[in-house]
Amino acid sequence: MKIESILKQAESGDGISREEALTLLKEIKPKSKEMYLLMHTADHLSRRQFNNKGEIHAQIGLNWAPCSKSCEFCVFAEKHGIASKTIELTEDEVVRRAKNFENAGANAIFLMTTADYEFSRFLEIGKSVRKAINPNMPLVANIGDFGPGEAHELVEAGFTAVYHVLRLGEGVNTRIDPSMRIRTIKSAKDAGLDLSFCVEPIGPEHSIEEIVDRIFLGKDLEPTVMATMRRITIPGTPISAHGQISEIELAKIEAVTRLVMGKNIMAMGVHEPNMPSLLAGCNQIYAETGPNPRDTEEETSKGRGRSVEECKQMLWEVGYETFVGPAKSLQGPLRNRTR
Repeated sequence: MKIESILKQAESGDGISREEALTLLKEIKPKSKEMYLLMHTADHLSRRQFNNKGEIHAQIGLNWAPCSKSCEFCVFAEKHGIASKTIELTEDEVVRRAKNFENAGANAIFLMTTADYEFSRFLEIGKSVRKAINPNMPLVANIGDFGPGEAHELVEAGFTAVYHVLRLGEGVNTRIDPSMRIRTIKSAKDAGLDLSFCVEPIGPEHSIEEIVDRIFLGKDLEPTVMATMRRITIPGTPISAHGQISEIELAKIEAVTRLVMGKNIMAMGVHEPNMPSLLAGCNQIYAETGPNPRDTEEETSKGRGRSVEECKQMLWEVGYETFVGPAKSLQGPLRNRTR
C-alpha cells in the first residue's frame, strides 16, 4: 500500500522525497503490477505537463580523437586505444549537418566534442551554426569543463544551453575532479545558459543510493531538461565486465526520476532512445551524427545513432505528437528576449 500511496501523491507533480524514491527503486520489481503503475504515473505526468508533445534533440559529434580524461566508459579514452587517430568534421560539414537536422524537424541542436577539443575553434564553429539555423533554435554545448569567462563567450557565440553532468563514478572512473564538473555547471548557469542534466552512465555496479543521490543533485541544480542514460558496454574495456542494465530497468529509473522532478522541468529525456522509457515519463530523445562516445563506429549514423525520422517514428509508436519548431526547454538567453 505504501507504494500506491507514493504514486498517488506523485500524480500532483509536486515531486517525491529521497526516501520515497529509494522505496520505489528498491521495492518495485520489473514485470510486477507496481512497475506498470509506476510507469503509468510518470507517463501520465509527462503527457499532461508537456501536452502530449515529444521533442527530438539532435547532436553532432565534432571529433573522433584520443582523450586525456580517459573515462573508462568512453570510446575516446586514450588508455583504451580504440580512438587511436584524430578525425574532425570541418566547419562547413558541421553547419550542413545542423541544417539537415533542423530541416528534418529537430527541436534543438547539440554540438559535442572530446574534453581536449580547442575551445576557440568550438566557438567559431558554434557561431557559424548559430548564423545558419533558426535564431530561436536552442544551441547546446556538450564539451569539457570551463570557467565563467568561457561561459560568457559561449553566450556571445549564440549558445543557449549546456549539457553537463556529474557522472556516476566521476573521479574514480574518470580523470576529472568532481568539483570541477559542478563549478562548470554553476559557471554556465550564472552566465544565463540553461542546463540539460542526466543521471549517467548507469551500470549494474551502481547502487540505488548512488543513483538517487544523482537524481537529487540534478534536481538541486535546476535543469530545464532532465534525463537518465544507461552505460553502453564497449568491448575490450575493463568496465565492460560489469555488463549493462536492461531497458526495462532503465525505464524504472526514468520513471522515478520523472516523479522526483515533478513540474520543475520543461522536458524529460532518456538516452539512448528506447520504447520502455517512452512509456515511463520520457518525452525527449536524441538523433545523432558524427563520432559518439558509446559507438566504435566513427560515424554513429552508421552504428548506434538514430536519425530524426527514426526518432519521430518512435514517438509516434507510443502516441506522442512531435513538437514542431525550436524547443522551449533549452532557450536560455533567448527565452526572455523580445521577439
